[in-house]
Amino acid sequence: MAQARRRGRPRETGTDEAILDAARDLLLREGYARLSMEKVAVAAGVGKPTVYRRWPSKAALVADVARRSSTAATPDGEIPEPRPGEVVRTLVSWFRSHAQSVTDPDNAALVLALTAAAAASPQDAESLYLGSTREQHTTLVELLRAGIATGELRADTDVDAVVGALIGSSLYLLLTGRTAEAPERAEGSVRALLDGIRSPEAGAPG
Repeated sequence: MAQARRRGRPRETGTDEAILDAARDLLLREGYARLSMEKVAVAAGVGKPTVYRRWPSKAALVADVARRSSTAATPDGEIPEPRPGEVVRTLVSWFRSHAQSVTDPDNAALVLALTAAAAASPQDAESLYLGSTREQHTTLVELLRAGIATGELRADTDVDAVVGALIGSSLYLLLTGRTAEAPERAEGSVRALLDGIRSPEAGAPG
């Protein structure tokens, strides 16, 4: 039986970056409602089929734009792996730094644009949220579960609910325009949330 031919060409990183850059610029300038795959293609200097081969929809493309921006804003590129017994300390420190990074004017504008996009297009809201926060959500869930496994956090902790509250607290700071005080408020919010799920046997974090 003849070997099946591979279809399509390998994806080019340069083309991907050009499309993502163009989508980000258009999103910030014109908003989600006026963004189109055709506009992105023109701005990136590629054909519309090239964009669709990489992203099947506008929501998928914008979600990747948000994910890339979030990764760039994350201190040291990722949430650090804590030592045993230091999950709370790690999360408090990371969220303080993350709040400072995400409230940079360009990053803040992108997050607000995505929020407006989700409100303007309910059918895309879930895709936008999952696409832009999935990796962060998964990492935070794993951190909390590690804290449960070592006895630092209560065994009955609803980790998904806690992570949703943690991520939502950062968004609230942006929506209320409290960017100057974001690091302190983010740290306070995280401490308050995590104190409520700490195991009685665990010592207070530093």
